[in-house]
Amino acid sequence: MNGVRKKIKTINIDMENNALQALPFFIVLAMFLPSCVDEVDLHNDYNELPKLVLYARLCPQIDSTYILLSSTQLLYSSGSSESVANISGGNVEISADAMLWVKAAYDSTKGRYLVTQAELPVVEGGTYYIRASYDGYDDVRAMCTVPYSRDVDFRIDTVDAVNDIHWGEIYNWPHRDVYVQWRDVPGETNAYGIKQFTQNQVNSYFPGGVEVSYYWAYNTVWLKDQNTDYQYVSDEGMDGGLFRYVIYEDFYEDEGRQTAVRARPSTYYLIFLDRPCYRYEMSLNDNEYDLGFLMLEPAHAYTNVEGGFGLFGAFSMMPVHVVQ
Repeated sequence: MNGVRKKIKTINIDMENNALQALPFFIVLAMFLPSCVDEVDLHNDYNELPKLVLYARLCPQIDSTYILLSSTQLLYSSGSSESVANISGGNVEISADAMLWVKAAYDSTKGRYLVTQAELPVVEGGTYYIRASYDGYDDVRAMCTVPYSRDVDFRIDTVDAVNDIHWGEIYNWPHRDVYVQWRDVPGETNAYGIKQFTQNQVNSYFPGGVEVSYYWAYNTVWLKDQNTDYQYVSDEGMDGGLFRYVIYEDFYEDEGRQTAVRARPSTYYLIFLDRPCYRYEMSLNDNEYDLGFLMLEPAHAYTNVEGGFGLFGAFSMMPVHVVQ
Protein backbone atom coordinates (compact mmCIF):
# COMPACT_ATOMS: atom_id res chain seq x y z
CA MET A 1 0.00 0.00 0.00
CA ASN A 2 1.94 2.96 -1.36
CA GLY A 3 5.17 1.01 -0.81
CA VAL A 4 4.65 0.84 2.97
CA ARG A 5 4.54 -2.57 4.64
CA LYS A 6 2.44 -2.67 7.78
CA LYS A 7 3.17 -5.07 10.63
CA ILE A 8 0.12 -6.59 12.27
CA LYS A 9 0.58 -7.88 15.77
CA THR A 10 -1.62 -10.82 16.71
CA ILE A 11 -3.13 -10.61 20.16
CA ASN A 12 -4.64 -13.69 21.82
CA ILE A 13 -7.29 -12.83 24.38
CA ASP A 14 -9.01 -15.17 26.82
CA MET A 15 -12.55 -13.91 26.33
CA GLU A 16 -13.84 -15.68 29.39
CA ASN A 17 -11.29 -14.31 31.81
CA ASN A 18 -10.43 -10.99 30.16
CA ALA A 19 -13.65 -9.76 28.57
CA LEU A 20 -13.68 -6.46 30.39
CA GLN A 21 -10.01 -5.80 29.70
CA ALA A 22 -10.45 -6.59 26.00
CA LEU A 23 -13.46 -4.34 25.45
CA PRO A 24 -11.53 -1.04 25.10
CA PHE A 25 -9.23 -2.69 22.56
CA PHE A 26 -12.10 -3.69 20.29
CA ILE A 27 -13.68 -0.26 20.55
CA VAL A 28 -10.45 1.39 19.43
CA LEU A 29 -9.87 -1.26 16.73
CA ALA A 30 -13.35 -0.69 15.31
CA MET A 31 -12.57 3.00 14.86
CA PHE A 32 -9.72 2.19 12.48
CA LEU A 33 -11.12 -0.77 10.51
CA PRO A 34 -12.45 0.13 7.05
CA SER A 35 -16.18 -0.33 6.61
CA CYS A 36 -18.96 0.42 4.20
CA VAL A 37 -21.41 3.02 5.52
CA ASP A 38 -24.78 3.71 3.99
CA GLU A 39 -26.47 7.09 4.25
CA VAL A 40 -28.42 7.29 7.47
CA ASP A 41 -31.59 9.28 7.96
CA LEU A 42 -31.37 10.40 11.55
CA HIS A 43 -34.83 12.00 11.53
CA ASN A 44 -35.14 13.39 15.06
CA ASP A 45 -33.61 10.58 17.08
CA TYR A 46 -32.67 13.03 19.84
CA ASN A 47 -36.32 13.99 20.43
CA GLU A 48 -35.50 17.65 20.02
CA LEU A 49 -38.12 20.34 19.93
CA PRO A 50 -37.55 23.57 18.00
CA LYS A 51 -37.15 26.58 20.28
CA LEU A 52 -37.62 30.29 19.86
CA VAL A 53 -34.50 32.46 19.75
CA LEU A 54 -34.81 36.05 21.03
CA TYR A 55 -32.16 38.74 20.91
CA ALA A 56 -32.46 42.31 22.23
CA ARG A 57 -30.30 44.89 23.96
CA LEU A 58 -31.66 47.91 25.80
CA CYS A 59 -29.80 51.22 25.92
CA PRO A 60 -31.04 54.52 27.42
CA GLN A 61 -28.96 56.57 24.96
CA ILE A 62 -30.49 55.00 21.82
CA ASP A 63 -33.98 56.04 20.77
CA SER A 64 -35.28 52.58 19.79
CA THR A 65 -34.92 48.95 20.78
CA TYR A 66 -34.87 46.36 17.99
CA ILE A 67 -35.72 42.76 18.85
CA LEU A 68 -34.87 39.73 16.75
CA LEU A 69 -37.14 36.68 16.97
CA SER A 70 -36.22 33.48 15.13
CA SER A 71 -36.04 29.76 15.84
CA THR A 72 -33.55 26.93 16.21
CA GLN A 73 -32.95 24.25 13.62
CA LEU A 74 -33.05 20.60 14.68
CA LEU A 75 -29.73 18.79 15.02
CA TYR A 76 -28.70 16.99 11.81
CA SER A 77 -31.79 18.28 10.02
CA SER A 78 -31.64 19.01 6.32
CA GLY A 79 -33.79 22.12 6.47
CA SER A 80 -32.76 25.16 4.51
CA SER A 81 -31.90 28.52 6.03
CA GLU A 82 -35.48 29.58 5.34
CA SER A 83 -36.62 27.21 8.11
CA VAL A 84 -34.79 29.37 10.69
CA ALA A 85 -35.60 32.73 9.16
CA ASN A 86 -36.79 35.67 11.21
CA ILE A 87 -40.31 35.23 12.58
CA SER A 88 -42.56 38.10 11.59
CA GLY A 89 -45.89 36.88 12.98
CA GLY A 90 -44.95 36.45 16.61
CA ASN A 91 -46.04 38.37 19.67
CA VAL A 92 -43.25 40.29 21.45
CA GLU A 93 -43.83 42.46 24.52
CA ILE A 94 -41.63 44.45 26.92
CA SER A 95 -42.47 45.74 30.38
CA ALA A 96 -40.85 47.82 33.11
CA ASP A 97 -42.79 46.15 35.93
CA ALA A 98 -43.98 42.77 34.55
CA MET A 99 -47.58 44.05 34.78
CA LEU A 100 -48.07 46.64 32.05
CA TRP A 101 -46.75 45.37 28.70
CA VAL A 102 -45.91 47.25 25.50
CA LYS A 103 -46.35 45.25 22.31
CA ALA A 104 -43.53 45.59 19.81
CA ALA A 105 -44.45 46.28 16.17
CA TYR A 106 -42.72 44.32 13.41
CA ASP A 107 -40.51 46.39 11.10
CA SER A 108 -40.42 44.49 7.79
CA THR A 109 -37.56 46.62 6.40
CA LYS A 110 -35.22 45.52 9.20
CA GLY A 111 -36.74 42.14 9.98
CA ARG A 112 -36.98 43.13 13.64
CA TYR A 113 -39.59 44.07 16.21
CA LEU A 114 -39.43 47.66 17.39
CA VAL A 115 -40.20 49.50 20.62
CA THR A 116 -39.36 53.21 20.85
CA GLN A 117 -38.31 55.21 23.89
CA ALA A 118 -41.61 57.10 23.62
CA GLU A 119 -43.50 53.82 24.02
CA LEU A 120 -41.29 52.45 26.80
CA PRO A 121 -38.60 54.71 28.30
CA VAL A 122 -35.38 52.86 29.10
CA VAL A 123 -33.57 54.33 32.09
CA GLU A 124 -30.31 53.49 33.84
CA GLY A 125 -30.85 51.25 36.85
CA GLY A 126 -34.24 50.09 35.61
CA THR A 127 -35.22 46.41 35.44
CA TYR A 128 -37.09 45.25 32.34
CA TYR A 129 -38.91 42.13 31.26
CA ILE A 130 -39.54 40.64 27.85
CA ARG A 131 -41.77 37.83 26.61
CA ALA A 132 -42.48 36.39 23.19
CA SER A 133 -44.71 33.73 21.70
CA TYR A 134 -45.36 32.09 18.34
CA ASP A 135 -47.65 29.25 17.35
CA GLY A 136 -46.03 25.85 17.65
CA TYR A 137 -43.30 26.95 20.08
CA ASP A 138 -42.93 27.29 23.83
CA ASP A 139 -43.17 30.86 25.09
CA VAL A 140 -39.91 32.58 26.02
CA ARG A 141 -39.14 35.20 28.62
CA ALA A 142 -36.18 37.03 30.15
CA MET A 143 -35.26 40.00 32.33
CA CYS A 144 -32.32 42.39 32.66
CA THR A 145 -31.24 45.48 34.55
CA VAL A 146 -29.73 48.49 32.78
CA PRO A 147 -26.29 49.39 34.19
CA TYR A 148 -25.44 52.91 35.26
CA SER A 149 -22.93 54.99 33.34
CA ARG A 150 -20.37 56.50 35.70
CA ASP A 151 -17.79 59.25 35.83
CA VAL A 152 -14.66 57.09 35.75
CA ASP A 153 -12.08 59.79 34.88
CA PHE A 154 -11.86 58.55 31.30
CA ARG A 155 -9.23 60.12 29.09
CA ILE A 156 -7.45 59.61 25.78
CA ASP A 157 -3.71 60.27 25.61
CA THR A 158 -1.46 60.49 22.55
CA VAL A 159 2.00 59.38 23.63
CA ASP A 160 5.31 59.81 21.76
CA ALA A 161 7.18 56.53 22.00
CA VAL A 162 10.24 54.61 20.83
CA ASN A 163 11.51 51.15 21.76
CA ASP A 164 8.18 50.08 23.25
CA ILE A 165 6.67 46.62 22.72
CA HIS A 166 3.54 45.64 20.83
CA TRP A 167 2.69 41.96 20.36
CA GLY A 168 6.19 41.01 21.43
CA GLU A 169 7.80 43.23 18.78
CA ILE A 170 9.99 46.17 19.72
CA TYR A 171 8.99 49.36 17.86
CA ASN A 172 12.44 50.94 17.76
CA TRP A 173 11.48 53.94 15.64
CA PRO A 174 9.82 57.18 16.76
CA HIS A 175 6.05 56.91 16.61
CA ARG A 176 2.89 57.82 18.51
CA ASP A 177 0.48 55.55 20.41
CA VAL A 178 -3.06 56.48 21.41
CA TYR A 179 -4.08 55.26 24.87
CA VAL A 180 -7.42 55.14 26.64
CA GLN A 181 -7.59 55.09 30.41
CA TRP A 182 -10.27 54.94 33.12
CA ARG A 183 -10.67 53.95 36.76
CA ASP A 184 -12.99 51.06 37.66
CA VAL A 185 -15.96 51.78 39.91
CA PRO A 186 -15.14 49.91 43.15
CA GLY A 187 -17.48 47.68 45.10
CA GLU A 188 -19.55 46.44 42.16
CA THR A 189 -19.23 44.13 39.16
CA ASN A 190 -18.48 46.05 35.98
CA ALA A 191 -17.74 45.30 32.34
CA TYR A 192 -16.60 47.82 29.75
CA GLY A 193 -16.07 48.39 26.05
CA ILE A 194 -15.45 51.35 23.76
CA LYS A 195 -17.51 52.28 20.72
CA GLN A 196 -16.67 54.81 18.04
CA PHE A 197 -19.54 56.68 16.44
CA THR A 198 -18.79 57.55 12.83
CA GLN A 199 -20.74 59.22 10.06
CA ASN A 200 -19.65 58.15 6.60
CA GLN A 201 -20.35 59.68 3.22
CA VAL A 202 -21.25 57.55 0.22
CA ASN A 203 -21.20 58.97 -3.32
CA SER A 204 -23.37 57.14 -5.86
CA TYR A 205 -22.49 58.19 -9.39
CA PHE A 206 -24.97 58.06 -12.27
CA PRO A 207 -25.09 59.69 -15.73
CA GLY A 208 -25.45 63.41 -15.26
CA GLY A 209 -24.79 63.64 -11.56
CA VAL A 210 -23.94 62.17 -8.20
CA GLU A 211 -26.11 61.29 -5.22
CA VAL A 212 -24.56 61.88 -1.80
CA SER A 213 -25.84 59.91 1.17
CA TYR A 214 -24.66 59.39 4.73
CA TYR A 215 -24.81 56.52 7.17
CA TRP A 216 -23.71 56.22 10.76
CA ALA A 217 -22.48 53.31 12.85
CA TYR A 218 -21.16 52.40 16.28
CA ASN A 219 -17.97 50.44 15.75
CA THR A 220 -16.19 48.46 18.47
CA VAL A 221 -12.71 49.78 19.27
CA TRP A 222 -10.13 47.10 20.03
CA LEU A 223 -8.27 47.50 23.32
CA LYS A 224 -4.67 46.32 23.18
CA ASP A 225 -1.99 45.52 25.69
CA GLN A 226 1.43 44.11 24.88
CA ASN A 227 0.18 40.69 23.79
CA THR A 228 -3.61 40.63 23.50
CA ASP A 229 -6.53 42.44 21.88
CA TYR A 230 -9.83 42.83 23.72
CA GLN A 231 -13.27 43.95 22.65
CA TYR A 232 -14.69 43.97 26.17
CA VAL A 233 -13.07 43.78 29.61
CA SER A 234 -14.36 43.20 33.13
CA ASP A 235 -13.10 44.22 36.56
CA GLU A 236 -12.83 40.63 37.75
CA GLY A 237 -9.69 40.43 39.86
CA MET A 238 -9.03 44.20 39.71
CA ASP A 239 -11.92 45.90 41.48
CA GLY A 240 -11.26 49.64 41.62
CA GLY A 241 -8.18 49.25 39.41
CA LEU A 242 -6.86 51.38 36.55
CA PHE A 243 -7.61 50.26 33.00
CA ARG A 244 -5.18 51.49 30.33
CA TYR A 245 -5.01 50.20 26.74
CA VAL A 246 -3.64 51.19 23.35
CA ILE A 247 -6.31 51.79 20.68
CA TYR A 248 -3.92 52.95 17.92
CA GLU A 249 -0.23 52.14 17.70
CA ASP A 250 2.58 53.21 15.38
CA PHE A 251 0.58 56.29 14.47
CA TYR A 252 3.09 58.04 12.23
CA GLU A 253 3.57 55.10 9.89
CA ASP A 254 -0.11 54.39 9.38
CA GLU A 255 -0.90 57.38 7.17
CA GLY A 256 -4.21 55.93 6.03
CA ARG A 257 -5.53 55.56 9.55
CA GLN A 258 -4.18 58.95 10.58
CA THR A 259 -5.89 60.64 7.64
CA ALA A 260 -9.16 58.84 8.30
CA VAL A 261 -9.24 59.79 11.98
CA ARG A 262 -8.53 63.45 11.24
CA ALA A 263 -10.97 63.69 8.34
CA ARG A 264 -14.03 62.08 9.94
CA PRO A 265 -15.39 63.53 13.18
CA SER A 266 -15.77 60.60 15.59
CA THR A 267 -17.25 60.48 19.04
CA TYR A 268 -15.95 57.84 21.43
CA TYR A 269 -18.22 56.23 24.00
CA LEU A 270 -17.32 54.22 27.04
CA ILE A 271 -19.79 51.35 27.20
CA PHE A 272 -21.02 49.90 30.51
CA LEU A 273 -22.33 46.38 29.91
CA ASP A 274 -24.58 44.33 32.14
CA ARG A 275 -23.43 40.83 33.06
CA PRO A 276 -25.57 38.98 30.44
CA CYS A 277 -24.17 41.12 27.60
CA TYR A 278 -20.60 40.59 28.79
CA ARG A 279 -21.00 36.82 29.18
CA TYR A 280 -22.62 36.59 25.75
CA GLU A 281 -19.76 38.50 24.11
CA MET A 282 -17.18 36.31 25.86
CA SER A 283 -18.93 33.16 24.61
CA LEU A 284 -18.73 34.52 21.06
CA ASN A 285 -15.01 35.16 21.56
CA ASP A 286 -14.54 31.58 22.78
CA ASN A 287 -16.13 30.27 19.61
CA GLU A 288 -14.07 32.57 17.39
CA TYR A 289 -10.81 31.29 18.82
CA ASP A 290 -11.77 27.63 19.37
CA LEU A 291 -13.08 27.00 15.87
CA GLY A 292 -9.59 27.51 14.50
CA PHE A 293 -8.68 24.13 16.01
CA LEU A 294 -10.49 21.17 14.50
CA MET A 295 -10.15 19.05 17.62
CA LEU A 296 -12.10 21.46 19.83
CA GLU A 297 -15.87 21.63 20.09
CA PRO A 298 -17.56 25.03 19.74
CA ALA A 299 -18.30 26.66 23.08
CA HIS A 300 -21.93 27.10 24.02
CA ALA A 301 -23.15 30.64 23.40
CA TYR A 302 -24.41 32.23 26.60
CA THR A 303 -28.18 32.52 26.88
CA ASN A 304 -30.42 34.02 29.57
CA VAL A 305 -33.74 33.39 27.79
CA GLU A 306 -36.08 30.97 29.58
CA GLY A 307 -37.95 28.51 27.38
CA GLY A 308 -35.63 29.08 24.42
CA PHE A 309 -32.33 30.67 23.56
CA GLY A 310 -30.84 34.11 23.04
CA LEU A 311 -29.96 37.26 24.91
CA PHE A 312 -31.90 39.99 26.65
CA GLY A 313 -29.34 42.44 27.99
CA ALA A 314 -28.58 46.12 28.44
CA PHE A 315 -25.78 48.65 28.26
CA SER A 316 -25.25 52.36 28.83
CA MET A 317 -23.03 54.74 26.85
CA MET A 318 -21.07 57.77 28.05
CA PRO A 319 -19.52 60.09 25.42
CA VAL A 320 -15.90 60.71 26.26
CA HIS A 321 -14.00 62.36 23.39
CA VAL A 322 -14.36 63.91 19.97
CA VAL A 323 -11.54 63.84 17.39
CA GLN A 324 -11.60 66.82 15.04
